[in-house]
Amino acid sequence: MKSPRKILVFRQSSLGDVILTLPVLQRLREAFPGCLIDYATKTHYRPIVENHPAIGRVFSFGTGSEFKAMVRELASNGYSLFIDLQSNFRSHYISLRISKARSIRYKKRRLARELIVRRPVKKRAVEHTVETYLAPLRKLGIEVKICPPVLYLSSEAEGFAEEYFRRNSLDDKTAIALCPGARHKEKMWSMDNYKELTSTLLKNPEIAVIVFYTSSDEFPPNLGIDNPRLIEAKDFELLPAAAILSRCRLAVTNDSGLMHLANSVGAPVVAIFGPTNPRLGFAPTLPGSRILCDDVSCSPCSLHGERKCYQPRKYCFERITPNRVLGEVEAILSDKRNIL
Repeated sequence: MKSPRKILVFRQSSLGDVILTLPVLQRLREAFPGCLIDYATKTHYRPIVENHPAIGRVFSFGTGSEFKAMVRELASNGYSLFIDLQSNFRSHYISLRISKARSIRYKKRRLARELIVRRPVKKRAVEHTVETYLAPLRKLGIEVKICPPVLYLSSEAEGFAEEYFRRNSLDDKTAIALCPGARHKEKMWSMDNYKELTSTLLKNPEIAVIVFYTSSDEFPPNLGIDNPRLIEAKDFELLPAAAILSRCRLAVTNDSGLMHLANSVGAPVVAIFGPTNPRLGFAPTLPGSRILCDDVSCSPCSLHGERKCYQPRKYCFERITPNRVLGEVEAILSDKRNIL
């Protein structure tokens, strides 16, 4: 295909999804080295793409009026290709306003994923979301090669992480990140489990644990553990958090945006799946990461973990014990390929 002159890529949210679009940018740059590539997203996720070497400009919005103002500017930019990785009302509106541009969009697989949720015992699966985002590029004659997303850090974020490690005496420790939060509470492994895992990890004097959380999370700071090698990472912006994760040997996470953020900066994860399921297409992407999912008969019970559990007990988490997670952590630590 003849190289387009200007390309616009759109994915408005959420954190994990925006991260999983990064391989698209890499493939576009490889296929069209002389093309200008812009990206449009919500303001909160702007840092994920703004340092990517393939990107020319990032357009962002927060409110509805900001979205309309952004679209007016996009309409005057003369794009020849629009890659819609959101496929919703807003993306279709953009497509109408830049009508001279050829539009290609990804397939949302809404029905296929809904069938997985409604009939979990069938054990159906969809392809990974990275592959889904890359698939439209075939229409441009681009070979779809699956690769993990790579997030590019700013020098300011890297400097922040370096100072954070120095200030907390972490440079000579094996730093392990804990990410016990999630957008939906139902897919959070219990705080008691995270606390027990942390207490066991800290018995090793060479290990330090960094706990990521926000002011809105309903659990005590540092999980209620008093230990100088247990460090909080509270309310950090995306790039500083990513920079800290890039210096950790691994992260223990729920199925969350931080799982993908850690992978995108080279940190393998132990990912704990309960009411959601890797079969829905959101498994960790970085080689060396490990998944704990018992795939019980009622899992997945929702697409994003938003539905309250309807079983007498949470069978999906019941056999995922702190000791079992510890075994996966030790496996990553013993794998020399995962030494940063």
